[in-house]
Amino acid sequence: MKKTQKRIYHVAIVMMLSLVLSYFVGCERAEEVSFVSKKEEAKRVDSKLKKILIIHSYHEGLGWNEDTERGVVEGLRMSGYVLDKDYQMKKFYMDTKITYVTPKQIKERADKAIRLIEEFEPDLVIVNDDNALKYVAVTYVMENPQRKLPFLFIGINCDPTIYEPVESLEEPGHSITGTLERFPYYQSFSLAKRMFPDKKRVFLIGDTSPSTDFVVRDFKEKYLETVKDSPLEVVAVIQVGTFKEWKEKIKEYQDKADFLGVLTYYQLRGESEEFVHAWEVISWTINHNRLPELGFLLFHSEDGFWMSVGVSPLKTGRYVGKVASDIMDGKDPGAIPIVDPRCVDIAFNLERSNMLGIKIPVDILNMATVTYKEIKRPRF
Repeated sequence: MKKTQKRIYHVAIVMMLSLVLSYFVGCERAEEVSFVSKKEEAKRVDSKLKKILIIHSYHEGLGWNEDTERGVVEGLRMSGYVLDKDYQMKKFYMDTKITYVTPKQIKERADKAIRLIEEFEPDLVIVNDDNALKYVAVTYVMENPQRKLPFLFIGINCDPTIYEPVESLEEPGHSITGTLERFPYYQSFSLAKRMFPDKKRVFLIGDTSPSTDFVVRDFKEKYLETVKDSPLEVVAVIQVGTFKEWKEKIKEYQDKADFLGVLTYYQLRGESEEFVHAWEVISWTINHNRLPELGFLLFHSEDGFWMSVGVSPLKTGRYVGKVASDIMDGKDPGAIPIVDPRCVDIAFNLERSNMLGIKIPVDILNMATVTYKEIKRPRF
């Protein structure tokens, strides 16, 4: 009897252990199935997200790139599209302002961007600045007209109707639309004149990059030849290719002008034919120039120049974000007019103001979108 009881007891123990073991195995399998299902669910969620690719003409860390991109995200959010919830975003920097500057190098970077379009398969491509428009958007649409991939450009200096896929500013007609970037010269000159009623003359200086070529041509055609009541007399519009020439012209015009208008300064070559870092150009200029500088982009004052009345990258980006949401909602980009959103910021650099001995009136200081307290190395 005792042996029978022991046998029954052992059998019961074995059965209990089997049940416990099967329970844990079942739990593990359930967890495994749960984990797999969660991964599949995540994949399904990801597959529902819209895809946006931003292709920047220039390098990572450039103030204009960072601020326009932030504006795009904000504009999309204001229109109901939340990053990583409703869409995912990928970025590519062509870096054609400093590193890849020859026609061959720019083409190679554009080819890389186009390959990324094929791999990422975006629902919308945003191209920032002229090189990305010309070498990526226009090229892609011309070579793939049947795909109808929407392109939205931002910060364009040229007239985009020079490209075949853009029929007109009012009705682009194909799959490319966007916003123009036009420097607000009249507003800048007016504000400078308001602060210094006795000062009358300004000279403008920039490098010889292709984008500056267009800016200068556009200024001559749209301002010098048409504006009859300019607040300031433009005594010269000068482009220089080297840092040496930049220094010479800055020195030459100290007694010929009352203001220094700064267009661009990123593609000045040094003695070794390499581009001089923007910080070196800024540092030399603010230590040798005694004329108040007028910049035309917000980051000009952030970099260290006295005043900027310029295109707002953040506000322009917000506008582009709202247009992007319309396109992702199904609106035809060819029916969306190309406009200059006229989003302007005013900025002052207070350290530079102190260097020049300028006390900015409170009412004008209150007009500023931002004031920079110090001169610091540019954001790149």
